[in-house]
Amino acid sequence: MRLLHLADLHLDRTFAGVGCYGEVAQRRREGLREALKRAGDAAAEQGCELITIGGDLYEHEHTGPQTARFLADLFASWRPRRVALAPGNHDPLVPGSVYAIAEWPENVHLFTEPELRPWSLGEGLTLWGLAHRSPNWMGDPLDCAPVGTDGGVHLALFHGAELGSRPPGKSTHGPFHAARIAERGFALALCGHYHRRRVDAAARLLYPGSPEPLTFDEDAARGPVIVEVGAGGRLRFEPLELNSWYARNADADIDGCTSAGAVHEAVRATARQALSGLPAERSMLRLTLRGEVAAEVAVDGALVEAIAAEATGAAVVRVRDLSRAALDLAAAAADRSARGVFIREALAARERCSDAAEQAELDDALRYGLQALSGCEVGLR
Repeated sequence: MRLLHLADLHLDRTFAGVGCYGEVAQRRREGLREALKRAGDAAAEQGCELITIGGDLYEHEHTGPQTARFLADLFASWRPRRVALAPGNHDPLVPGSVYAIAEWPENVHLFTEPELRPWSLGEGLTLWGLAHRSPNWMGDPLDCAPVGTDGGVHLALFHGAELGSRPPGKSTHGPFHAARIAERGFALALCGHYHRRRVDAAARLLYPGSPEPLTFDEDAARGPVIVEVGAGGRLRFEPLELNSWYARNADADIDGCTSAGAVHEAVRATARQALSGLPAERSMLRLTLRGEVAAEVAVDGALVEAIAAEATGAAVVRVRDLSRAALDLAAAAADRSARGVFIREALAARERCSDAAEQAELDDALRYGLQALSGCEVGLR
């Protein structure tokens, strides 16, 4: 059998967290629907008999009947291909959810229990799936009896966090260990939850990654994966890259800049290089400003974002200012003016502080104070 697996589409996402509002946010939400359509088209072109979706198909708190109708109609158009749905933590199977209110066509199989349940695909192939019945479900998806005693091939479909490869800060909904996939007799676990693609034949684990980048950190390859299941559970993978939006991160080196104009020129050059060859109108760019700049230079984050957007045409630009104020400490120690006293007091306060967050606040206070003492406009970051 050939199947197409995807997960973590997050239909109806607001995108406010990455600075998308108004028309841009609407374009992004429409782009997610188009991504799902493209996945279905790819499944048809690749001769797939089944499409598996490993959770977070939509975001429950932002969705409703219109999305239910869209999904039901789209899945019906995919016939005769079958569709298997395993609700996750953002789209749990709860009363009033899209999963509960949609009138699913006969080619859709919705897993409804919080434990793995079998669905026969014929010819000795069985798909086991489960549903998150709460957004806070923390059960182990592989806490089940071993399968495979019948000599057939068994696949698992669920939304969960593989603990051996959990990204920093990622939630642990549905925690499990990859070693248990083979221990439980599964030829492959078709998963969702992690937005970075992982095609791991040795561990029998597949995370396709979100079909479209949802945050600035999602700049690696992602999208649906074709899986060919052969005799005895032999597997072949074909990752697809169907995304139409792009996320990029870039460091703008502003070391040594002595004016805001110099900072802006560095930002323009970095932004253009980062988005070279990409459709800027469908790109999200996060710039990180690094280096030491003259203490009197005011870096206005909002202005820098506007300059980068104008230079590239990017749909979204966000700036993180991690630059530092360049200080001549020897000169400051000998300076008997108010400026020198301020620098010495600020540095002494920082030296006494052991908390990283408070040290960062003191760094900002030093920078703002020097800008104010120099008669410059203070650029908050």
